[in-house]
Amino acid sequence: MKKLIGLIFGTALLFSTSAYSDVMVGVKIGNGDLEGTNDSYTAGTNTYASTTASKDSMYGAIFAEIGLGDTPLSLGVEYVPLDADITLDNANSSTSANVEDYITAYLLFMHNTGDANIYAKAGYSQADIGTIKSKSTVVSQSDSLEGFMVGAGIQTDELPNGLLGRVELTFTDFDDVTATTTSNGSTAVKKTADGELITITFGLSKAF
Repeated sequence: MKKLIGLIFGTALLFSTSAYSDVMVGVKIGNGDLEGTNDSYTAGTNTYASTTASKDSMYGAIFAEIGLGDTPLSLGVEYVPLDADITLDNANSSTSANVEDYITAYLLFMHNTGDANIYAKAGYSQADIGTIKSKSTVVSQSDSLEGFMVGAGIQTDELPNGLLGRVELTFTDFDDVTATTTSNGSTAVKKTADGELITITFGLSKAF
C-alpha cells in the first residue's frame, strides 16, 4: 500500500510541476476518537460476546498537497510521525499491539463560496501492526490496519507570512483485523475486530 501511495503521489508531482500547480505543506493537531469492536467468538465450551470500547487521544500529523493543474482538486499525503501501543481488551490487559507509520493518501476538492473556502476530501489510510503481545500464543495475525477516509473542513484566506489555517473533521472506517490464537494446546481460535476513527484538528500550512 505504501509503495502505491508513493507512486500515485510521485506521478501527481510530475503532472503538477508541468502544470505549474501549487505545492502545500503543513501540520495539524487535535483530538482523535478511536472506537473498536471485536466480534463474538467461541473457544472450547466458552462463548465470548462482542464488545465495543473507545479511546480519546491527542492527534497530530504532517501533510503535503499538490494542486492538479487549474482544477480545484489536490492530491495529498498525510503522515502521523508517532507510534502507539493499543490495548485490545482493557487498560489492565496484557494483550496489546503496536501501530506505526500511519499514512493516508487522499484527493481534496476546494470550493470558494465568497465568504469561506470549504473543502471535502476522501482517501485511503494504512498503518503497520506490530506483533501482538498476548498471554495466548498468537499463531497468525493481520499486519496492517487499513480503511477508507472521508473528511471536510474550512480553510482561511492567507494569513501573515503566507500561512493558511484549517479546521477539519475526518472519519475513517477500518477494515477487519484478525488474530488466530491458541492457549495451553487448545484448538486455534480466530478473533476478528474492526474500528472507526474520528478526528477534529486545527492546521497551519504554507503554499509554495
